Amino acid sequence: MELFCISDLPKLSAEKYGDKTAMQSKSGDGFKTYSYNQINEYSDYIAEYLLSNKIRKGDSFAVLGENRPEWGISYFSIAKTGAYIIPIDSMQKENEIKTALSFSKAKGIIVSPHFLDLIKEIKDELPHLKYVISMENVEHPYEISFEEALKNGEDLRAKGNRRMEKVNCALDDVFAIIFTSGTTGASKGVMLTNRNVSYDVIFSEKLIEITEEDKFISLLPLHHTFEASAGFLLPMTFGCTITYARSLKSKEIIEDIRDSGSTMMLGVPLLFEKIIKGIRGAIKASVSKRMIVGSMMGIGRTSEMLFNIKMRKTMFKSLREKSGLGTIRLMISGGAALKKEVAEGFESFGFTLFQGYGLTETSPVATINPANAYKHGSIGVALEGVRIEIHNPNEKGEGEIRIKGPIITKGYLNNSKATDEVIRDEWFYTGDIGYKDKDEYFYISGRKKALIVTEAGKNIYPEEIEDKLNENECIEETLVLPIKNSKTGREEVGAIIYPNPELIERIMKEMSEKEGEEKLRSRINREIKKISLNMSSYKRVKRFVLRYEEFPKTSTKKIKRYLFNNFSIDM
Repeated sequence: MELFCISDLPKLSAEKYGDKTAMQSKSGDGFKTYSYNQINEYSDYIAEYLLSNKIRKGDSFAVLGENRPEWGISYFSIAKTGAYIIPIDSMQKENEIKTALSFSKAKGIIVSPHFLDLIKEIKDELPHLKYVISMENVEHPYEISFEEALKNGEDLRAKGNRRMEKVNCALDDVFAIIFTSGTTGASKGVMLTNRNVSYDVIFSEKLIEITEEDKFISLLPLHHTFEASAGFLLPMTFGCTITYARSLKSKEIIEDIRDSGSTMMLGVPLLFEKIIKGIRGAIKASVSKRMIVGSMMGIGRTSEMLFNIKMRKTMFKSLREKSGLGTIRLMISGGAALKKEVAEGFESFGFTLFQGYGLTETSPVATINPANAYKHGSIGVALEGVRIEIHNPNEKGEGEIRIKGPIITKGYLNNSKATDEVIRDEWFYTGDIGYKDKDEYFYISGRKKALIVTEAGKNIYPEEIEDKLNENECIEETLVLPIKNSKTGREEVGAIIYPNPELIERIMKEMSEKEGEEKLRSRINREIKKISLNMSSYKRVKRFVLRYEEFPKTSTKKIKRYLFNNFSIDM
């Protein structure tokens, strides 16, 4: 299959798959469906409307909303104008959304009704933002609805106005800008090209091995590059059907999987941990059932060891059907590291779950476990045509993972300094520490950079949070670092805080050392909570400790983070 421009994908797929259902979402007792032909036609109309309003190649246009077919249509509509697509994280706070729109100079946004009030509140502060399109007809002072934009574009085409056909596209054109961190002016907008993403889609499929009979259940937010590439553009390329789950409530997910007959499920480790916990919990509820399952698992392991026969799929067919996952043939975890025991737990019940690896800057998939030869604990093998090396390995063979190939971003929008820090001689330096085995399967063993990755796949940049905390007059210096919650085993945000020395002195003079420490801690805690109100919940500091002297620094006055790599905060 040849590489393609994302703007051409709806037409290419419509020519192959026509009236087959491309996307659907629950509506009453059935589904509201959109065929491949409709996706292409509707995105044509909205693109014509945008072009008639002087949206041009090189402009930016955003999309914000929950997972739904209209999100995908909006994405393709913007691509067809040649403007950069700016997918906005729907979990972000108002100031974070405003920063992304401001930094990208977005000329407009297609938004679901849920966010119309928010956009109305910030619109006057965004002089570039001229157009707001609602994904539904609702009573609200937006400029135009989705339906009106469709009708407007259809009328333009009927009159022979086909501006879209004059939009030129090249594989190395940037088509999307993904903001990896979004609360300050120093946000990093990853620029992805048509070549980056179409290559990633085509060569990921070769390892996953999907067919047009596969049906995807969409759970991860569509602004997330993993879902956008692997859960949206990949199935759209190969003629699959995408069902958008109503919510992340387990009951509704199970119902949507069952009713749609979904066969493919992408998720983050936290989702899969919850599912396997639920399955095990149901089994533990029955003593007799637990004894039967234990025996079956023993038989399954023995048969595989002696005869290499995969019996568990047959043996646990009834259990999988009762769990609501009977139609799922493949589960893929991404966005964060998957615990080996979770993958093995699914396999013990006859499910196939494995993980891949990548970053927004790699479009995102760089490695994936081959569907027919996966190794639990490994992030898999490199995509065809992608080079991965362990840079400067130590005596254990561990070193920084660096990647080269057609999936590597052009860099960060208007930030050559940040680009030069991670891309050197065409190699992208990931900041992740890893190693490989004799079969060229790669493994992650740690992180070189300060990036914190939650089990829900969210990237947290410590410097971003530190800057916010350090603005407070009560705080002199802060070091944000990952901490492990001893109860859940999950990675969360922690901080070491050096309070303002004058505050320390004033409080300590007034009372005993113990009372002073308690009062100081209480004061800092209040300040952190106040600052956190404008942060996404996953970025908020969960635990902190105080220190009473400056942090050790380099000659350039940067805190020596590596000295705190093994620092722990009691939970």
